[in-house]
Amino acid sequence: MIAVREPSSSAPASDPSPDEPSLGVEYPEELECEVVSKFDRPLHVRPVRSDDAERLVAFHARLSPDSIYRRYFSLHPLLTPQEVNHLTQVDYLDRLALVIVDGDEIVAICRYERIPSTTTGEVAFIVRDDCQHLGLGHILLDQLAKAAWSRGLTRFIAVTLRENRGMISIFEHSGFPVEVSHLDEEYYVSFSIDPAERADVNSDPHQQGAK
Repeated sequence: MIAVREPSSSAPASDPSPDEPSLGVEYPEELECEVVSKFDRPLHVRPVRSDDAERLVAFHARLSPDSIYRRYFSLHPLLTPQEVNHLTQVDYLDRLALVIVDGDEIVAICRYERIPSTTTGEVAFIVRDDCQHLGLGHILLDQLAKAAWSRGLTRFIAVTLRENRGMISIFEHSGFPVEVSHLDEEYYVSFSIDPAERADVNSDPHQQGAK
């Protein structure tokens, strides 16, 4: 199951105009790219936008209770308006989210939130149940790490459940020097995202190129 707990966050920002990409800041079009999943399924990666609110709600509605639990560590069948606002309003620097879209539907999302006054970002991502085992978790982690490194972050941390072997495997096979510890049922993951420290694992075999 592909899910990691949502990063801790501050209070959500007020609602922007719907035609603004996110928080009124410049949309990083260079982060858009076309990818091909396993089984040659073409998909599109792009940063989240403020007009993704309805798509995000629809995405969450198609998650199984198990996926939701592994993401939020609790039952969370519905996103509140405040949560939707926070998840779609980012500054593309200290808070960034990438989505994979299939047509007009979000099928996966990955995000980081910088820990204040550090170069560390807490990362979380989730893939819709019917799109798991297509390599989307690997694609998202790869793209998010590149974006974070270019924005001055040097390290990712994450918390996931001990039973979530699929997610732990994504981290362990990312090529990054992953350190894992655990306390009871929670696993704590930490690793440098410095490209120079990454093993050559052909981590981006599905990307076709940035737009």
